[in-house]
Amino acid sequence: MSTPHYHYLQQYFSDLIASQQLVSGSKLPSEREIGEQFKLTRVTIRQALKNLEAEGLIYRQNRRGWFVSPAAVIYHPASHLSFNLYVTEQGFSPSTEKLAQQVEPANERIAQLMNIPIGNPVLYLHRRRYIDQRPVLIEKMYINQNLLPGIEEEDLTESLSQILKRKYQQEYRDMDLSFKSTSLPAHAANDLGIAAGQPGLQIERINYTGHKQVLEIDYEFWRHDAVTINIAIRD
Repeated sequence: MSTPHYHYLQQYFSDLIASQQLVSGSKLPSEREIGEQFKLTRVTIRQALKNLEAEGLIYRQNRRGWFVSPAAVIYHPASHLSFNLYVTEQGFSPSTEKLAQQVEPANERIAQLMNIPIGNPVLYLHRRRYIDQRPVLIEKMYINQNLLPGIEEEDLTESLSQILKRKYQQEYRDMDLSFKSTSLPAHAANDLGIAAGQPGLQIERINYTGHKQVLEIDYEFWRHDAVTINIAIRD
């Protein structure tokens, strides 16, 4: 059986990336230009590009085209380092954009986790986070205002862990984490500028004080090619 044409195209770009003839952030030729160069159909080209995307080698930005993916940041779940710190330590440049902030009544799940009455006010925070100016992560957070009075007055594009230390003399202690490989829902994909249904990583994080009180509940939606989870287990 002959090798499909898309495989040759996929291997061509894979080799260019491996040899660094195409480096991180480089824009690939348009699908029309690729078709003219290789005499391939649009269906064949898209199959090759989708396979490269699934491997984490390239990514697509809506209305901008295809780009070579940068190296993924390494996330250590057992660490309490903030996003800004662990991204910076790995040689990247982090930034944060606040998309929404509002006080809203706690629903049943949030109230149960925070041990507060249903309907009690909590601070909802919606942020987009960048690595080297590339949007990689959407956060939707619920913050316990009972424990952090006045938190809504702070600049919430900053690291929350730094605000906790500076203003409240508190630190994250215990943490519950759950990870789920998923197709990005439309709301997260739109915020990241990619098509809904793209592969992603969903993380639910619950941060506690030293007295086992819930400070915040954080729902994160990552691009699948932007993060590598690293867990070290020692005897």
